Amino acid sequence: MEGEKINSFNFKKTPLFNKHGSKITYTKIPSTCSLSNKAFRLPLIWVYNLSDLSLMDKAPFKSKVECASVLKINRNTVATHLNTNISYKNKWLFTCKQLTGKELSQFVVPSKVWEIVTGELLADGHINYDPLKAPQINGRLVFTFSKKILYYVRYLKYDALAHICTDSEPTPWPNPIEGQNTKQYWFSSKRLASFTLLHNIWSKQINGKSVKILPKNIAELLTPLGLAHWIMGDGYFDDSVKICTDNFSKEEVGILIKILSDKLGIKATLRKRLNPNSKRVWRISISKLSMEKLKLLISPYMIPEMLYKLGIK
Repeated sequence: MEGEKINSFNFKKTPLFNKHGSKITYTKIPSTCSLSNKAFRLPLIWVYNLSDLSLMDKAPFKSKVECASVLKINRNTVATHLNTNISYKNKWLFTCKQLTGKELSQFVVPSKVWEIVTGELLADGHINYDPLKAPQINGRLVFTFSKKILYYVRYLKYDALAHICTDSEPTPWPNPIEGQNTKQYWFSSKRLASFTLLHNIWSKQINGKSVKILPKNIAELLTPLGLAHWIMGDGYFDDSVKICTDNFSKEEVGILIKILSDKLGIKATLRKRLNPNSKRVWRISISKLSMEKLKLLISPYMIPEMLYKLGIK
């Protein structure tokens, strides 16, 4: 990944290459995926690197023991994950058959999802990952919203971000079981190695805490679809669209305003505001002259219940 811009993480679907960059060719093997032997039949084990969907060097392996030895992991780890479609630490996939590009594609996060994630991270979404205390546990995305827009929570979890989420119900907070009124709902994504990488470009460590920052390539990452989700997540209408960017510095908000103008043709200004703690924060105010263009640009990506944030009744 070093030296590459992160945009959908440059996942390769086809063809497959080994880690040395050489194209892999295969000979036809029996559908039983086994290797004949005078005394017994040993299953072939195919191992795919999920960072780029390539076949691991020296694969397929003739046994779990050989596989574990080459990858320097426990044999039981191979046995536990083999043919389950559950990856090992979101890193390797173990299977007894050679997978096609189409079969492997289910493990690739679509570019559309990354665009949505960009917009939600510009809003209130954050990445849960602790590189200091638990670096071996991959990151996950976490989203929290007011109970008033539970419909948006469900839309995100079960539709827009369904590819990276489970089917479990959003979690209420406080929990009504405890006799308190629910104020918010939250949910998280699956833990993926790509979200750990995402954490590295969206945060920095300050006094042992992860603080959200703008990625250096945010101009490349922000698209009309991402802008729609940014406004649905953290925008409101007051004569024109205003976007809450309280968690970013004045310089970072200035960068976002420039991107809106240069890339999307949307004019905006910087607005100063004091939050409830009397801390000075900065927000974006879309120019009234750009409102019609903004509506044409992003309204197709917004759910009907959220069009009020564009002043559309």
